[in-house]
Amino acid sequence: MRASLGVLITVAILLGLMAGGCDSKATATDTQATPAKPEVKSREYESCAAASHCMENLRCLDQVCRRAARSAVGDYYAAAGAVARGKGDHEAAVTAYDQALKQYGAEKLEVPPDVDCAYGAALASARAKKEHAELGARVLHRCVLAVPPGAMRAEAMGQLALLAEVGLDPLALGGGKLADVYLSKAPQRPSTDKVTVSVTANPSTDKKSYALVSEKLLGPDLKPGFVACWETYSAAAKKEVLAVTLPIKVAYAASEYEDEPGAWITRIGPAAGLAGPEAAADACVRGVVEPALKSLKFVDAFTTKVTITIR
Repeated sequence: MRASLGVLITVAILLGLMAGGCDSKATATDTQATPAKPEVKSREYESCAAASHCMENLRCLDQVCRRAARSAVGDYYAAAGAVARGKGDHEAAVTAYDQALKQYGAEKLEVPPDVDCAYGAALASARAKKEHAELGARVLHRCVLAVPPGAMRAEAMGQLALLAEVGLDPLALGGGKLADVYLSKAPQRPSTDKVTVSVTANPSTDKKSYALVSEKLLGPDLKPGFVACWETYSAAAKKEVLAVTLPIKVAYAASEYEDEPGAWITRIGPAAGLAGPEAAADACVRGVVEPALKSLKFVDAFTTKVTITIR
């Protein structure tokens, strides 16, 4: 009997020790293993420390996830586009980036967002052409949808903001998908204070008399007249750049009489093949230029075509 009692006491002690080592708040469900949370992988252009941190088909380069499947030839054309844009040759840049996209398509590779973003920026720089501006808005929107928040997305948004002046509707950028049309608003008219006038000669000439003409055309006295011509033309033609070419000849005409001095004569050749707003703009610019040239004192002769560009 005493032996049985001792066994019971020993069992009770052991059970007490076991109970003391357990969490009194534990439940039956706690015995099941808690499932691990799935690892969140970094998208393209997001940060990483190793390739395992990036989504499938991406590599960790310079602590950023990047795709490995790229076209060397396509990237060459993209680099050529960047060089052309840096030189201000926007048409050449657009052509180069377009060739880059075609090369990626020929190799059946997806166009990387960085190439798309750069292409959109080149198109935005060439926004004077409406077709470039519309395509630029689409390509930049595609860039924004493809890249995560950061410098590349901010740059694309800045380029899109430039397209507001040619009629970009910002609401077209909403909804998380590409729009059918982006330039659906009226273009913004720049302030007349920002309108610039430039003058070029073809062929170029170093004659002192031409220097006088160029200085006069670029002077402050004629700018109001040129701006007025530009405003009328821009409203009628829906274009932001007015370029008028005037064939100008300055020559010295000797007098028929020995006792009379000769005179400098200025001739502006007629316009050819112009109609509508272009013809009206040509007449307007001539009306500003002709009286201004009569006040100049020429010293040598020249013949050239002077292009006056107002934008």
